[in-house]
Amino acid sequence: MNDVSVIIPAYNEEARIEHTIKAIRHIPGIHEVIVVNDGSVDGTSRIAHFYADVTIDIEKNVGKGNALLVGWKMAQGELIACVDADLEGTASELEKLIVPIRENRADLAISTIKTGQKAGFGLVKRRAQAIVYKYTGMNVISPLSGQRVFRRKWLSLLLEQEYRGFGVEIKMTVDFILAGAKIIEVETCMAHREMGKSFAGFYHRFKQWIDIERHMKVVRK
Repeated sequence: MNDVSVIIPAYNEEARIEHTIKAIRHIPGIHEVIVVNDGSVDGTSRIAHFYADVTIDIEKNVGKGNALLVGWKMAQGELIACVDADLEGTASELEKLIVPIRENRADLAISTIKTGQKAGFGLVKRRAQAIVYKYTGMNVISPLSGQRVFRRKWLSLLLEQEYRGFGVEIKMTVDFILAGAKIIEVETCMAHREMGKSFAGFYHRFKQWIDIERHMKVVRK
């Protein structure tokens, strides 16, 4: 049964996106791969047009949240998967998130890395965990994980929201919980490119923090 639409928001990922798409292609049940090229200035668009089923080019970078909204509107599958563009071969682990949704064991499956693996800077993650608990009373290990699978019926909830930048995952998590969805977190070996304690790494986490705080201002207690 080919029933999974995979949405990949991408910004300047020419070195990795080909391998990410190829890894996803090996997963049973994939209906389509949709890449939303979010204003990339490298070869991301060219590669995506060659390997993806659908490529949507956004002329100006609008941020991850808006890119996902564009992709969700195009999705045709019964199951919707969100995958970051830089996972390369580890994107094949997406299958571990698809199975519990297909078997109706949960409404939203979120990837969480195995104990001992790196997961970016802990400060931002702990802040995100605290925010989710504050608004929902639920402990979520990986509220910032971009790797997620859910059923199509939840699109109506998501398309009513406003998601911007890197705050999309945490607000999405809260929105699902407040709507009564059952969430499951699944250990996978999905791995991003390492930015570590470089300037790029610090900047990414700073942007993530700002976007998280901006998003949560509009969440009702």
